[in-house]
Amino acid sequence: MSLALPIVACIVVALVIADFFVPMVPSATTIATLAGFAIGDSTLIAGLIACAALASWAGDVLGYYALWHARGRMRRPILGSARIVHLELRLRSTLRRRPRLTTVVARFMPAGRTALAWAAVATPEYPHARMAIVAGAVWASYMVGVGLLIAWMFGPGLLSAVTTVTSVAALSVALGWWFRGAPAAAAAKR
Repeated sequence: MSLALPIVACIVVALVIADFFVPMVPSATTIATLAGFAIGDSTLIAGLIACAALASWAGDVLGYYALWHARGRMRRPILGSARIVHLELRLRSTLRRRPRLTTVVARFMPAGRTALAWAAVATPEYPHARMAIVAGAVWASYMVGVGLLIAWMFGPGLLSAVTTVTSVAALSVALGWWFRGAPAAAAAKR
């Protein structure tokens, strides 16, 4: 058992960091499912939150610097689409006005942390590393909380794990759907 914890921690760190670069990596569902199996052990739960939050921060910082180098080498914008440019400008504006809220919401969206880092590279006054700490802590605490709640309701086991994966995936899809509609609705009201 003593060897299993460091291996699981390394897997969690790798998944959460990789999630920045490949948003389809199931880091959120993995964290929530592991929390369900750790129900009743406060040390493991605290360790899972800390490990996930620090890995989220590390992934965001590494990804930010990778995008900073990539953006610096670009001669023209990606997908020269006016819509993409408009969305990036709106995200940068939101980063300036509400940095904490924007960072936390982006952390819960599919590919949100990657899009946020891309916009943050072009927003030098935005403190990306500090905001990534906040978002990582909120995200890790929430994912562990969801896993614990579901395990409390169904008990630790396969039903709890399947329910957790389904719930986290559904939340992510719903948030992505809402966010895509919200900017359009806000623009229509103007």
